[in-house]
Amino acid sequence: MIVKTLEVLRPPIISIEDSLMQAFKRINERGIGRVIIANEKVEGILSTRDLLSVYLSFCPQSCSQGDLYKMSNMKASLYMTPNPAVVNEKDDILEAITIMVTRNFGSLPVVDDLGRPTGIVTEREMLLSFQDLEVLFPVSMFMNKKVTTINKDVDLVQATRQMLHRGFRRLPVVDEEGKVIGIVTAADCIKAASKSIEKLDPDYFFSKKVTDIMSTPPISIEEDRSINEAAATLIEKNIGSLLILDDESRPKGIITERDLLIALHYQLHLQFLRKT
Repeated sequence: MIVKTLEVLRPPIISIEDSLMQAFKRINERGIGRVIIANEKVEGILSTRDLLSVYLSFCPQSCSQGDLYKMSNMKASLYMTPNPAVVNEKDDILEAITIMVTRNFGSLPVVDDLGRPTGIVTEREMLLSFQDLEVLFPVSMFMNKKVTTINKDVDLVQATRQMLHRGFRRLPVVDEEGKVIGIVTAADCIKAASKSIEKLDPDYFFSKKVTDIMSTPPISIEEDRSINEAAATLIEKNIGSLLILDDESRPKGIITERDLLIALHYQLHLQFLRKT
């Protein structure tokens, strides 16, 4: 299978001259969470994490309308990851997955033979490959048993800082008894940040608590279910993770798109070795 069969066409793209305002507007499109910066060829990429880091660098503790206005008019290219890795639309899927796993990328811009961007592939598109694979491994083999949670009374800005500091894209939200009541993601945070920039109103971000924007109820899976089923659930529900809960709704583990991409990489290589 080649990359072209799975790429998302017409991804969020802005030019090298566009402002951060444009990047924030485009980042939420289609749930991709990345913006490609390109003119004729790909010049850089901005992720949700990049834009949240920029937001908090301009507004470390609080924010004014002036801070938001200044930020929104800065060139996005000043904050992009330049010359990102790309994949040709004719390349094999396994090659793209290997790049993403070994270099810890959540996505790859897709280009044609002239280097022009045609689309993007993310972890979620790659998980579609599971539908053609034998059911071999349970969720328990690839889930993370150390689950970092956040209390329901925490401010959104604090949750965002924690995600950026720890390199997480999501945090399960728990009540006083440690029971999971929802989940807050970097995508939720960037929507609030984007709204505050659009409206030039810091309260859209700084006045929020995690309970104001979290997704609920949390979606879970049993640890003995297959990774194929886990991948299908993420795609069907359009989410990035599944929780594994005990009988009292306390977290036992979590499995994410990243974990399943690693599992996919493992199984595809295992399949290749069996043929040789």
